[in-house]
Amino acid sequence: MEKTHFSPQFLATIETGLSNALSRMESIGQNDIYTWVFGWQTVAEDEQAHMKMTLICPATDELIAKYSTPNRRMILETPQMYKTVTKPWIDSLPASKTAWVRNILQGVSEQGSILYSDEDPKSGFVLLPDMKWDRRSLSSLYLVAIVRDDSLKTMRDLTKEHIPLLRKIQMAGTQVARDNFGLSSASADGSATPLRCYLHYMPTYFHLHVHLLSANFTTHPGALVGQAHLLEDVISLLDLGVAFTDRTMGYAMSDGHPLLQALHNAGYAL
Repeated sequence: MEKTHFSPQFLATIETGLSNALSRMESIGQNDIYTWVFGWQTVAEDEQAHMKMTLICPATDELIAKYSTPNRRMILETPQMYKTVTKPWIDSLPASKTAWVRNILQGVSEQGSILYSDEDPKSGFVLLPDMKWDRRSLSSLYLVAIVRDDSLKTMRDLTKEHIPLLRKIQMAGTQVARDNFGLSSASADGSATPLRCYLHYMPTYFHLHVHLLSANFTTHPGALVGQAHLLEDVISLLDLGVAFTDRTMGYAMSDGHPLLQALHNAGYAL
């Protein structure tokens, strides 16, 4: 069975106010500009929520573009492009862009959601459900590991010395998926696991994090080629001595993205 699409009438009612379209709402979390809410269209005390919503306020033009359906193009980012344009652009981003990440790491927000925490400032991380997951459907289980070392912005910052950190994330994710949600254990030799773990390049926020999804979750758009890099592949390349700063890396980017504009201004992506 599939849930049908929302009707035009329902969407029109939402535009007049959520309270006009929903009989009941329940907040399930809040961090910085983000609030997550369950919603019911009809009154039923024991019925599961009909939908899960992410409310963002204020919603910047950049965030609106992220959740819209823009035209995209593939960028082949050479090491020179990264060093002269992308990295300076990332370094110029205000700290407010990742305030919600620091809220989690510093114990300000979402502490009840943390499933695993390693306090080491260099090789530590926290593991918690991604707020896009409804925390009920095991076939779409979605966890995220956020590293504590804020000098790590993207996978291009990873070196061979970070392999133990990535391995710890793998092991903790498998343990949490088994102990908290009943997923199967990884095989004894590590060659089979219930989780699909990957990093994004280009990520949507610039504080290194790893996505850990149920292996059965095959439809998530973030798992597409051109953005997702399998964690095991990343570890293997690092172990071989590959430097990600010296590689050309491809990724999809939407028209209007400020990095695309910066690349354009520098004479690339014309």
